[in-house]
Amino acid sequence: MEKTNSGIIAVGEERWIPGSRRADGSYRKERKVRPGFTPLEDLQRYASPAARRQQEAATPPPAPEKKKPTHGDQPKPTSDATAEQRKIKALQKKLRQIEELEQKMIRGEKLDENQVDKVKKGKAVRDELAQLTASSS
Repeated sequence: MEKTNSGIIAVGEERWIPGSRRADGSYRKERKVRPGFTPLEDLQRYASPAARRQQEAATPPPAPEKKKPTHGDQPKPTSDATAEQRKIKALQKKLRQIEELEQKMIRGEKLDENQVDKVKKGKAVRDELAQLTASSS
């Protein structure tokens, strides 16, 4: 799922503007974007070669990469930390599956009851993942 500056989501060949909540609380439906349309937010501005060189000179060089520790250098994680890591990985996997199902819904494909239930649990999964990642940091 690719998202542009203007918020357009690319799903395979199709592009969509996702639904959103208006200020008055009503819901704006998602809309399909015509092929070839590029909003102003996504247009790239022309920069002359001199301007590009000047911009490159103003940006700092990338930070040097750190040496990867060898297997013996790492302290053994506690069992609580590994259980937490496993839980985070499992939630991330669930979230990926939910996002795939949401994309199917956007494309208009029919989902069965189990898939619809999984999509409904998406917010709870996101909240739990956010809690776990915040507490592990």
